[in-house]
Amino acid sequence: MDRSSGSFSSHFRWSFDVFLSFRGEDTRFNFTSHLYTALRQRGINVFIDNKLTRGDKFPPSLLKAIEESKISIVIISENYASSSWCLNELVHINMCNELRGQVVLPVFYKVNPSQVRKQDEAFAELEVRFSDKMQAWREALTAVSYMSGWVVLQNDDEANLIQKIVQQVWKKLTCSTMQLPVTKYPVGIDRQVENLLSHVMIDGTRMVGVYGIGGMGKTTLAKTLYNRIADDFEGYCFLANVREASKQHEGLVKLQEKLLYEILMDDFIRVGDLYRGINIIRNRLCSKKILLILDDIDTSEQLQALAGGYDWFGYGSKVIVTTRNEQLLDIHGFNKLRSVPELNYDEALELFSWHAFQCSHPPSEYLQLSKDAVNYCKNLPLALEVLGSFLYSTDQSKFRGILEEFAISNLDKDIQNLLQVSYDELEGDVQEMFLFISCFFVGEDKTMVETMLKSCGCLCWEKGIKKLMNLSLLTINKWNKVEMHDLIQQMGHTIARSKTSISASEKKLLVGDDAMHVFDGIKEARAVKAIKLEFPKPTKLDIIDSSAFRKVKNLVVLKVKNVISSKISTLEFLPNSLRWMSWSEFPFSSFPSSYSMENLIQLKLPHSSIEHFGRAFMRCESLKQLDLSNSFFLEEIPDLSAAINLENLSLSGCISLVKVHKSVGSLGKLVDLSLSSHVYGFKQFPSPLKLKSLKRFSTDHCTIVQGYPQFSQEMKSSLEDLWFYSSSITELSSTIRYLTSLKDLTITDCKKLTTLPSTIYDLSKLTSIEVSQSDLSTFPSSYSCPSSLPHLTRLHLYENKITNLDFLETIAHAAPSLRELNLSNNNFSILPSCIVNFKSLRFLETFDCKLLEEIPKIPEGLISLGAEGCISLAKFPDNLADFISSDSVHISSPSLVLISLL
Repeated sequence: MDRSSGSFSSHFRWSFDVFLSFRGEDTRFNFTSHLYTALRQRGINVFIDNKLTRGDKFPPSLLKAIEESKISIVIISENYASSSWCLNELVHINMCNELRGQVVLPVFYKVNPSQVRKQDEAFAELEVRFSDKMQAWREALTAVSYMSGWVVLQNDDEANLIQKIVQQVWKKLTCSTMQLPVTKYPVGIDRQVENLLSHVMIDGTRMVGVYGIGGMGKTTLAKTLYNRIADDFEGYCFLANVREASKQHEGLVKLQEKLLYEILMDDFIRVGDLYRGINIIRNRLCSKKILLILDDIDTSEQLQALAGGYDWFGYGSKVIVTTRNEQLLDIHGFNKLRSVPELNYDEALELFSWHAFQCSHPPSEYLQLSKDAVNYCKNLPLALEVLGSFLYSTDQSKFRGILEEFAISNLDKDIQNLLQVSYDELEGDVQEMFLFISCFFVGEDKTMVETMLKSCGCLCWEKGIKKLMNLSLLTINKWNKVEMHDLIQQMGHTIARSKTSISASEKKLLVGDDAMHVFDGIKEARAVKAIKLEFPKPTKLDIIDSSAFRKVKNLVVLKVKNVISSKISTLEFLPNSLRWMSWSEFPFSSFPSSYSMENLIQLKLPHSSIEHFGRAFMRCESLKQLDLSNSFFLEEIPDLSAAINLENLSLSGCISLVKVHKSVGSLGKLVDLSLSSHVYGFKQFPSPLKLKSLKRFSTDHCTIVQGYPQFSQEMKSSLEDLWFYSSSITELSSTIRYLTSLKDLTITDCKKLTTLPSTIYDLSKLTSIEVSQSDLSTFPSSYSCPSSLPHLTRLHLYENKITNLDFLETIAHAAPSLRELNLSNNNFSILPSCIVNFKSLRFLETFDCKLLEEIPKIPEGLISLGAEGCISLAKFPDNLADFISSDSVHISSPSLVLISLL
């Protein structure tokens, strides 16, 4: 049996989240209208037929709307069954429920479900004209009357019920996307989750730690808990593998940004540095009830950066941490320290059986052998999974022999022996493949890993990947990334470092001491394909000198970190066979003049000492990723005309950069470009840009003498994100009109910027505009085309020098979907009355507008208003309390007249 394969259901492309079916004369202007508004306010895409009169002919467009909705809400009222139109809708809804699994949620509005099945009186008139349809209508009504839904009685609290319906719809819409993949066989997990819930789901904010040795199932427990309770919170986030993720370049900053995005669903937050991230998390989440799970924490710094205190999150929030370090949780004052409850014996036997025999209990002839295996594994889930998978389809004799070998070894708390038995039984080429992946490619894209392994001579990809997945040694996640349990990865490192009868120079893969032996020796190592030299802190290795790589002329993969040498001068040689090179703190100032990148696919040199590349880029057709971030001495990006396949170019933090070759502006496959230079007088940047595949472009601290680049029409279907940080732009080029796929425009700390071009209204796909900490004095207005920005939901114009808000009249017509408007820290005195025209606006912020005197009106849909620090504010709308609850209003002003509503 091939256990790596599985069936996949086809995914239909939905146009709507919800279809509303209702009888207009009964509920259009009360219950249905209120439900529609509540669903829209939650961001749910609803189809509603607003025609007040309907004929007998049922339009195909309505059938199509039903078919393309994920959920149908059927509001059955007193006269619903007397409408042929409603009944035709219901028949089609039931058909979609049966054939496509569409969710149907009935609301029995002032009728009893049992009444719905008895509609003789309502059908009397219809039967004369529609006798051929009566049977289908009766069956549809009967079917819906037995479905689980809601009953609205005469004196019920409809507003409260509507909120429950919205919550249920939201839960059904999000459950498929927010659910985390857990273990295939969740044996015993319910008992463990209930145990943990008893300590988590207590009133107030709770911070709970789950600790235990590796392989006990901490992550599985946390994922299952998350899946079970996440929809009870305003926001939720699961940060996986924090320990490893935080080791990457700016790892904690990236985790902070991911946390904010997951909870706020705001893709445009850039925290910049660790301490600013702490402030943003604390300020943005302090009033939100959230669920945050931090998986595999191992340092205080990680906790302080991501969940530093109870006051960071709103009342009722739950923060759960998994770790191997019990003391760490104690230091940070967690409510309750919980070790993961072990599986009991029966649960352990069942889990083993599922992996070894694909059933809940071992066959009778294997029962005693299975019990012996469980005893050896000491009830550890990872051990049971790996051993069970390894023994799958094994005959009794071999099964017994393997367990006898275990009996003379000592597992204790370390399961490395057990994990290695799966490795030992692999064929030689698959063993090699496993070592390459565990040492170099965990977390990388599966397709890229396949390319790299084939380059290293591993020719068993299809067979090997299937075997490793069947043995539970690795998985491929839904983003096509290779994943591996950290203990299994650690085993791979241990095996790669272990002494064997094969000398280091004859091995394909060298890790640690083996690599140092090769560099320290005099013999060439032509067999070596991959080298990994990584240390937790800077380590002096004088053996890495200018000619060290002459000994490994067939090297394909190189990964180096925290290696320093006093002998460093210039690098004389690099093998042209290199395909993947990652060297953090690269100590050389240049590449060898003889080196050609003709085979290189990925080059990562963050924090390097590189100053120039010589002729290295003359042949770089295979290069896809180039990371030179924080290379402080790099002054110029050379001609990259040959880099025809380059997709990612990172130049962020290159503070000495003064020139980027014009060829960079024409790289046809470039997707992501980031640029930084603190040098005043940045001399050259490609213009106009002709990057037809570019999706993200960001610049940081760039002071360009000759003006910012122009954009070409070739970019009209590509660029989605455009970001300028602390740059010298005085204006944005009018050629921005060509960027018709742009979704996010962010301009921060650009002190010389005073205005934006009116062509910004040509960008119909924009969802977010942020201009902050600049000299912007106004925003373009008087644009004649209504709804020109139909998707714009976020407009942040804070910390500028805006003196009047006349442009809001234009924005109200151009951006009918706007939900967030931030005008904080500006110089205007009156919020214009046209603010009421923003029908979709939910969040309005005018913090620290010192000259603001009057807020005459607010839109009815507003749910949060911030006006703290508005010291001149004297007039406020007297109907504020009708729209916003007091805990969503934040105002402070000594001049405020109307304060009773608070």
